[in-house]
Amino acid sequence: MGGSVFVAMALVFILAILHATTFQALPGQPLESDVVYTIGGLIALVLAFAGFICWKLLGRDIFRYQYYPIRFDRDARQVHVFVGGRDKAISVPWQDVNFVIGRDKPMGAGEGFTYDLRGLVMRGDQVIHTFAVGSDSGPNPAISLAHWEMIRRFMEEGRSALPFPPLQLYTSLEPSFRNAFIIHVSSGGEGRIGIALPITLPWAFFRFLAMKLCRKPIWPKSIVHRGTPAGPALRAPLVYGRVNHAGGRADEMERFWKESINAAKARNEEVREQLERASASA
Repeated sequence: MGGSVFVAMALVFILAILHATTFQALPGQPLESDVVYTIGGLIALVLAFAGFICWKLLGRDIFRYQYYPIRFDRDARQVHVFVGGRDKAISVPWQDVNFVIGRDKPMGAGEGFTYDLRGLVMRGDQVIHTFAVGSDSGPNPAISLAHWEMIRRFMEEGRSALPFPPLQLYTSLEPSFRNAFIIHVSSGGEGRIGIALPITLPWAFFRFLAMKLCRKPIWPKSIVHRGTPAGPALRAPLVYGRVNHAGGRADEMERFWKESINAAKARNEEVREQLERASASA
């Protein structure tokens, strides 16, 4: 969703350039030819730059899909990946997907790597498609590893093998401004939300705008009607983070979540060393 912000900044830059160059002439006097050529060149340059920004950034944010879901079909031993476009989705056997912990380069000096879980669709030794599973785990590779272990247990042992208490969904799929506000404004970090508000609030607005300009993904009927549910359906909340507090379920889930995160983080260095060794031997 960040592309929308950069496009807005580019538009402001264009207006500033046009204003600065247009008013170079004195009141009541026509512009000189060299000034006209300068203005025309600047306008062409800025429009080309804006077009490049739109193509590289904005094209990734709008008129696409709000999210790209993945379905793990344990009964059929299939993984269904929503890709959009003419194909809508691809379905591959579970054993033909290699899962790896991906690592993105640091955004700036002093920042560490960001890790996430990725699926590689294989055809022999060749990777023919790559997809991300869920969100990134920040600087914690062991959390991505725990995410993989959850999926592996479900697909190979069943839902009963998962150690969850009464499970609830935390992330909302509703493209509302309230959800965009919660996601981006809270990203300022505890104690810095007010200070970061001039940046995070516009970011939240552009996220909301981009989501509204995107379509909700719809699975092909052939995939929706395939297989049987592994248990009661879980519904995403309308508001991000709003879970059912009845019977202490939310407290139990939050306690389990914190304990699991801390246990995973305790293995970060071990997992990093394994990734470094694997990368060095590749």
